Amino acid sequence: MRFLISNDDGVYAPGLLALSQALSIIGEVVVVAPNDEQSGYASALSVSRPLHTHQLPSGFVAVNGSPADCVYLALHELYHGSDFDCVITGINSGANLGQDVMFSGTFGAALTAQLSGIPAIATSLVGGGVKNGGQESTSDYQVAAHEIVKLLTKTSILEMLKSLPYHVLNVNIPDVQHADDIRGRKVTSLGHKQAAQPVRHMIDPRGRDAYWLSLRKGKNERPSETSIDAVQANQDMMTDYQAVAAGYVSLSPVRLHHTPTAALDRLSTLTL
Repeated sequence: MRFLISNDDGVYAPGLLALSQALSIIGEVVVVAPNDEQSGYASALSVSRPLHTHQLPSGFVAVNGSPADCVYLALHELYHGSDFDCVITGINSGANLGQDVMFSGTFGAALTAQLSGIPAIATSLVGGGVKNGGQESTSDYQVAAHEIVKLLTKTSILEMLKSLPYHVLNVNIPDVQHADDIRGRKVTSLGHKQAAQPVRHMIDPRGRDAYWLSLRKGKNERPSETSIDAVQANQDMMTDYQAVAAGYVSLSPVRLHHTPTAALDRLSTLTL
């Protein structure tokens, strides 16, 4: 198998390195990722400035652009004509649950691949970035990386994704010490939670108002324990929040370019 991987935490992120190392056991890995952190960039493309690349000693290619830029550039220029079995993004430092996927650069990069017809998986480690004062290492992501390998090798997920055009698989993995602590996998729907403090107001050193936008990238992102009660009440279908709170790997298929039939029917009743 041949994989293209990228992320939004930057080319030096430990989650990217752990994913690359794990995937290299089962196939060829090409890494094209942003120079630095690009969280919250969704699927933004840089169209008003040129992109530059440089190759690191590791063989990874760094780009002065967004996660979507990296995937777009790799597929249409740097590795044009190459056949990739899958584009996998991550492993993100922190969860991408519910509505947060709409803003996530990790998800946006996977979306860019799917628009080119390539199976795409966005991966995140729930709770990443909050341990050891934020000083993460590759070892913090090894369990998650091996869960991704098992998903690819022990299930027919890639064949399924090939039969589902315009779908991205959004994967969230609980942050546990040992693989035995993961209870299994659950196919989930996207949940919905409002950020406790979506905008943080502060005064900068020059006395100016400053605002920090939040997507719960930190301790507040952890699903609350009360969601486990909802899991027990409905074992048939969990949300992504519920699944990871209960110790499962969450697999959420997210469809793109979908116009709901019900909405079309309702709008068609209007006099326009």
